[in-house]
Amino acid sequence: MSRSNLFDGDSYHAQFALVTYRRLMSRGWVTYADVMADYLGLQSAEDLPNSVSNCEGYGELKKAFRDVRNEIIQRAGEGCFEEQGNNRSKRFKYVGKDDDPLADMRNSKVINNLKQYWQFCQDSAGFFPTAWLDYFFKDCKDLLDIKTKKRTGERVLSASLDRELTNIELLPFLYESIVNHQVLLIDYKPYQEDERTIVFHPHYLKEFNGRWFLLGHAESEEPEEGFNIALDRIVGRPREKYDIEWKAARAGFYQDHFKDIVGVSQWKGTAAEDIRIRAHTLSIFKLTETKKIHPSQTTMVPFGKHKDGKYGDFIVHIKVNNEFIGQVLQFGDGLEIISPESVRSIFNNRIQNLMERYR
Repeated sequence: MSRSNLFDGDSYHAQFALVTYRRLMSRGWVTYADVMADYLGLQSAEDLPNSVSNCEGYGELKKAFRDVRNEIIQRAGEGCFEEQGNNRSKRFKYVGKDDDPLADMRNSKVINNLKQYWQFCQDSAGFFPTAWLDYFFKDCKDLLDIKTKKRTGERVLSASLDRELTNIELLPFLYESIVNHQVLLIDYKPYQEDERTIVFHPHYLKEFNGRWFLLGHAESEEPEEGFNIALDRIVGRPREKYDIEWKAARAGFYQDHFKDIVGVSQWKGTAAEDIRIRAHTLSIFKLTETKKIHPSQTTMVPFGKHKDGKYGDFIVHIKVNNEFIGQVLQFGDGLEIISPESVRSIFNNRIQNLMERYR
């Protein structure tokens, strides 16, 4: 029987499904008896008071085990399990590539309890700009509770970045414009450029390093698709324009648009390339290993494993932009661009200019 979420509820089936999934994701051999022992809080299957087939709930355990296994196979593909034995002694080992194939079901289970979700919404208010809270909790008692928690120091979650930025209050309006496919007239003044009015088809909102950007199709601008507008560069409140039909982005455009960059900006004519970076201290190597500069990052030389010195090398496959340069330079002399030479020269010029500032 197919279920929308195998882990929902407090039934035997849901509880056995959770235990089964947890055991299978350990990538060890798992039997029905192992799951039953885990469910009962026992150390091992040897501690079961009876054979597993005589334990209460055995029928539901078998159904849950089968359902979880079948769902994993649908997600991870045939061949993701090894099997040994038969009947009651049969055991299974998960060998699929995905370490958490039912992550969506498991995460959904975590927040399905309404009270828990409500509590999370209140406690996570510290992550969101005030404009979001005022929009989503307008006229709700929850908003008063959230503000009271902040005022009395009871908040248990917060973000390190300042969310009170210029035009941050426009976020809900821009979000609605995207959802409602509303064309906008935006008065925009980029840094060191004249103010101009743009006919804009909003598609996407993205935050990077505490700053928000609106991306979409900009008429008579380059690039027309994927044009980004920093919220703090918008002058006044955008106006709705009803005599133009909203133009959607190409399917998958933004997934591809952000795939090869750090942040949001793209330098014209820049192609993605492999950039080799060297970490000169173990702490920085470990930091960049656990908090990657870009998802494409792969280790080439583990720290201390090179005969010529104590360092570690990794590669990112990206298009160079200002955000990438800033990410690397924040580590000072702890990181060094090794190749290609063209990218190393960009960093060399930035560092030389910086030195001139401090002479």
